[in-house]
Amino acid sequence: MGQVLQERLGTGHRFTPGEELMLALGLATADLGAIPAGIFERHGLSHTHYNVLRMLRGAGDGGLTYSEIRDRMIMGVPDVTRLMDRLEERGLIRRHRDDSDRRRVIHSLTSEGLDVLRAIQPRLDAFHGWLSSQLSRSALKTLVGTCEQLIASAARAGSTAEADNAAVS
Repeated sequence: MGQVLQERLGTGHRFTPGEELMLALGLATADLGAIPAGIFERHGLSHTHYNVLRMLRGAGDGGLTYSEIRDRMIMGVPDVTRLMDRLEERGLIRRHRDDSDRRRVIHSLTSEGLDVLRAIQPRLDAFHGWLSSQLSRSALKTLVGTCEQLIASAARAGSTAEADNAAVS
């Protein structure tokens, strides 16, 4: 195990390579994620709120349906409807029924939501610049490629049960 992991976990326990990988990814995600979380909190948002606003900005005037938002979430959210309720109550998004299919509800970013994103962006850009400066261009490219391999492997495994079965086989 790497020295940073050993010191952080306060253990001399020897982990399997898979355990060590999960610990390293988890700690890096938690530690690095805390920085933008602080930026979002200053604007009364969670990372999940920001992610939804960012998606709606990218969707433009066409907006997104509930299922499109749910499917694009980086981390699963148990109650997307309540999440959208909170954003609508703050005036950051609006909802309307699709004229061509009244069963579909379209979510769109309001000008207030766009203002919040614009206020956040400079600090977020600075964080992303700092983060990418911590590794060489080559190391950054390798790390992103490795993460993409892991993401694809997880998608192929499908569910935890399938991954469990693959591990036992």
